[in-house]
Amino acid sequence: MVGAMVFAIGNTLRGDDGAAHRLADLLSAGPGVDVRRVQQLTPELAEAMAHATTVVFADADPGAETVRWERLGATAGRSSISHSMAPAELLALARRLYDFRGTAYVCHIPARDFTPGSALTPVAEAGARGGAGFVAAYLRK
Repeated sequence: MVGAMVFAIGNTLRGDDGAAHRLADLLSAGPGVDVRRVQQLTPELAEAMAHATTVVFADADPGAETVRWERLGATAGRSSISHSMAPAELLALARRLYDFRGTAYVCHIPARDFTPGSALTPVAEAGARGGAGFVAAYLRK
């Protein structure tokens, strides 16, 4: 069993959408922490997630002004896209199919520019740094 799993979600080729991958670069994951970089969440990730006690989904959020931490509840809606999922949907699937009993959170990273080929904006870079510190501090508890 893995103590914690961090999913860094986003596309590094689309500017600030890669902010969670930058968070993963900065996160000093110690023993018992599994960091996975993905472009999107898919149903196949539910089984791996089920072996963790804590799961953190880090993602760029154009609506966030600062790094925001959100605990996911027990219910989830349905995605309109069949193979791409929201964190709450993946959590529900892991609970239903694999009896996941841990806790799950979303780390919202402020993001502004999703232009293909662009680098992270200062807002996203600062958010990735702050988010990495926050996630690392939480996982050390």
